Amino acid sequence: MSNSARVEPQQERATRRLANFLDVAAVLFAEIGYEATTMTAIAERSGSGIGTLYHYFPDKQSMAFALLNQYAQKLEAYWKPLMEQAETLSHTAFAETFLERVIEFLRERPAYLQLLAAPIQFSRDPAARRALRVAIANAFRAKDPSLTSVKAMLAANITLQMVKGMTTLYGEAGPREKPLIIAEYKKALTHYLGSILSEDERSSKERSR
Repeated sequence: MSNSARVEPQQERATRRLANFLDVAAVLFAEIGYEATTMTAIAERSGSGIGTLYHYFPDKQSMAFALLNQYAQKLEAYWKPLMEQAETLSHTAFAETFLERVIEFLRERPAYLQLLAAPIQFSRDPAARRALRVAIANAFRAKDPSLTSVKAMLAANITLQMVKGMTTLYGEAGPREKPLIIAEYKKALTHYLGSILSEDERSSKERSR
């Protein structure tokens, strides 16, 4: 018991310090970009020595990967409530809300766009990637039970590719272009989902009566 009591404060400090390093890195990535950010700048902004930073992260890329993993988990949390409501929404409402939540996430975490554009190869855990696609596919099947599991999974993959495309263009666009890009992708996703979820408008109205 005495050993664990001595270790716990160290663990708590280490957890806070690690979180602070990542927070500072995210701010710098958003301010000046991934390539211009240095480990020295992160340590200085954090108020820590460079040796302490290297104790937690061997290099800048490892910090980027840690942030991207965090962001991936948080982005899924934005989508999960929508997946649970999908059955009661029209395909138009689903498409628009889905993309709006992605944009909300991007606006709140500008470092995410900088990291996506950075010259690093980041690959998410295959199990986590599949879990997200299965959740979206299940939402589509809840809206249209006639969809086969294969077609629902394909639709989920295509939907996520649309999100990926929108995110890339959104990150490259200027302030005036961003709303136009969002609007066009909303139309594209709405049209696509309308073509595969032909019964959802009618069934949604019937359920609301």
